[in-house]
Amino acid sequence: MSAARDRLAIISNIHGNLPALEAVLADIGNRSIKTIYCLGDLIGKGPDGAEAVDICRDRCVATLRGNWDEWTAGAGEHPTHHWNRERLGPERLGWLRDLPGTAEFQISGQQVRLFRASQQSVHHRVRQYDAPAIHAQMFDNTDFTGAGRVPDIVGYGDIHIAYVKTLPHKTLFNAGSVGNPLDMPLASYAVLEGDYGGDAATPWGISIVRVPYDIERAIAQAEASGMPDLPEYASELRTARYRGLK
Repeated sequence: MSAARDRLAIISNIHGNLPALEAVLADIGNRSIKTIYCLGDLIGKGPDGAEAVDICRDRCVATLRGNWDEWTAGAGEHPTHHWNRERLGPERLGWLRDLPGTAEFQISGQQVRLFRASQQSVHHRVRQYDAPAIHAQMFDNTDFTGAGRVPDIVGYGDIHIAYVKTLPHKTLFNAGSVGNPLDMPLASYAVLEGDYGGDAATPWGISIVRVPYDIERAIAQAEASGMPDLPEYASELRTARYRGLK
């Protein structure tokens, strides 16, 4: 009988969608996964950013800074930034400003690096259909990532589209989006399996999990909150197609 492996959940792009976050956390709990990493964008777009911040602070071993987190906690001028800023309050905004850009650990002898969007910054976007050379650059050490062991596995969020891709001796994955998926109208997260923290070569794996949630409840909560950009938000949740909310 093979030894039991550790499992880690990687979540991203919550965007203040509490029904989606609750559904994903319930699924993570049903799988008895205790270790959760969040790749940022807890807030923006949806109405319940404060609740998302509080939950991630409580449940995640590490939460990374996203572009919406940075804009809202900084000088973003979009109406949704102002609206979220008022609801979050100074203490949560300070916590968001202090979030790191990357997280690293080993699993089954593989060096894992997580970040929001790319090896360059939280704002530099890399798509799933970009050229292989661009995907290979995601493993580089940069001023943003810092020096250290070059990763064997890179995981990121940002684009709201989940995928796993192998490169020569490397694996790249995107965890998709919990609260604003733009590939199918189902919440998404990733699971890493192996020996968490282990430096010996043992079996490991990556999988993408899709979770149904109550989209109409999420839209009703957004409508009741009086948030900006409601039509675009509702359309994105229902269709999983981009409607102008960056």
